[in-house]
Amino acid sequence: MKLKKYFFSIFFILVLLLQSSYSQDFSSLYGKYQIKDFFHFRDGIKEFNPAEEKWQKPFLESLSDCIFGEFAKSEMNIDYILENFSSQIPDSLLKDLYQKKYYDNAFLCEYKKAYETADILNSKFVNYLTIDEKENVSEDIIMFKSLKDAPPQKITKGDVDLKLKIKKDLAGLWNVPVKVNDTDFEFVFDTGADFPVMVESVAKKLGLNISDEEFNVGTVTDKKVKSKVAVVNSLKIGNITLENVVFYIMKDEDFTFGPYKILGIIGAPIIRAFEEVRFTKDNELIVPVTPGNDDIRNIAYDQYTPIIQVIYLKDSLNFVFDSGNEGFTLFRPFLSKYEKEITEKYTLKKLSMGGAGGIVETEGYEIDKITFSTGNSSAELKNIFIIAKSLSENQKFFHGNLGQSYIKQFNTLILNYKHMYVEFQN
Repeated sequence: MKLKKYFFSIFFILVLLLQSSYSQDFSSLYGKYQIKDFFHFRDGIKEFNPAEEKWQKPFLESLSDCIFGEFAKSEMNIDYILENFSSQIPDSLLKDLYQKKYYDNAFLCEYKKAYETADILNSKFVNYLTIDEKENVSEDIIMFKSLKDAPPQKITKGDVDLKLKIKKDLAGLWNVPVKVNDTDFEFVFDTGADFPVMVESVAKKLGLNISDEEFNVGTVTDKKVKSKVAVVNSLKIGNITLENVVFYIMKDEDFTFGPYKILGIIGAPIIRAFEEVRFTKDNELIVPVTPGNDDIRNIAYDQYTPIIQVIYLKDSLNFVFDSGNEGFTLFRPFLSKYEKEITEKYTLKKLSMGGAGGIVETEGYEIDKITFSTGNSSAELKNIFIIAKSLSENQKFFHGNLGQSYIKQFNTLILNYKHMYVEFQN
């Protein structure tokens, strides 16, 4: 009996060793996903070939497809995995599939499906969500429930490339002339906005059907602002028409900063529908009928937030890409990575950070000059802030925020959502 137990123990140890050898790559790649190291995660999957667990590679690919804008492919892959392998996958990982599936639904404007999938995630897998994920999915459920009968967004482009003169406002942000239900406005053009935004007074003036329930929306300072939703029947930008456009409806005071006021924001769902947009230094917005195709592939999504790959000292870093932000700010992970060289040269000081929801005071460092690159571009930036303490959940994972301070150093900015790249040209 003891002899049998001894050999069984040896056999069990060997099984564990064999399992760890084939699952090590999976664990390593999944670990990169968990810390939002998206570009290393994507590249590592290409070389991953699990010996036994047939669900592991499509599982990782479905997550990556959602992150890198292949939403229909991700949704199809997830449905295949759930149908064929759900009994083999632990609930802690099934959580990721349902989470990505409802983002796929949201990006594809399948609001009813997004509501149903998010509700499954919230009811069956809530114990595997972080505190922030619980908050996000709860708020999204409220939003998607309000939109479950809304038709998907639709775009109709003109026969020729759109070329439109735009201008920068007092805050240095792009303003685009738009026609909402046949009424003219100028809205901020913001790649970092999860959804288009309209202040309440404008929505009421237009007679929009505003949802009854409110939900919370996060800001750059991690303050939560209340929002409702409404669907705009028709939105025109030059010779391009969009139908059934979902807008966050927010209070006027959340977008009023002294004499400066924002009436509305053209956010990511509209910009993605263009497939490609170009901005020139002469303040011209160009939307080509046919998008280009470069091989840079330097854009990803963290939930709704665009993430750009930035290179510093040959390191691949992950930055929030936010054309609606005037600055270029470095976050706590950047400070942790290069703390010795920063703290030896610079002194901790008081900093003021602002956005929707107001101004907050924090501490950090001011760097006199520093050089970054992305894609085929490189630029030196001056007087850059490093925040010593994370002000939002995003700032715990990403190295910084790339805004207008970088963008304005180039003659042309190309945002290509069809093939997921950002290119800066001179």
